[in-house]
Amino acid sequence: MNSYSANDEVVILDFETTGLSSSSDRIIEVGAAIVGQYRIKSTFQSLCNPGLSIPSFITSLTGITNTMVRNQPTPENVMKKFHRYIGNRPIIAHNASFDSRFLHSEMSRIGVSVGNPILCSMLLSRRLLPE
Repeated sequence: MNSYSANDEVVILDFETTGLSSSSDRIIEVGAAIVGQYRIKSTFQSLCNPGLSIPSFITSLTGITNTMVRNQPTPENVMKKFHRYIGNRPIIAHNASFDSRFLHSEMSRIGVSVGNPILCSMLLSRRLLPE
C-alpha cells in the first residue's frame, strides 16, 4: 500500500450525470481540482453533451439543462483531456462509489483503464464525526 503526505497532490472530483446507472447514463459535467501542499494548484471543469436528453429531475438537482449542453463536447472528448489531467494522482470524491463507477465507465468508453486510488470523503466523514 502506498503512503501519502499532505505534500502529495490529489484530485478532488465531482461528476454530474443524467442518472444513476453508469452503464446507461452519461456524465454531463466534470469538476475537479488538483490540491497539494494545502492549496488548489489547478482546476478542471467542463460540461458535456451526453447525446441523450437530461431528465427534468436531474435538471432540478443540478441546474444543468439540455440547452446548456447542446453545443458542448462529448463525454469521450472531455474524458481524454481529463485522463491526462488526473495522471496517477489519488482521487477524493464525496460518495466515491458513484463517481468511481462513472469514471471507470466513461474511461472504458475511450479504451482507457484507470487505477488511481480513490478515497471517499463521505465514508471518511462518517467515521470521523460522531452521530
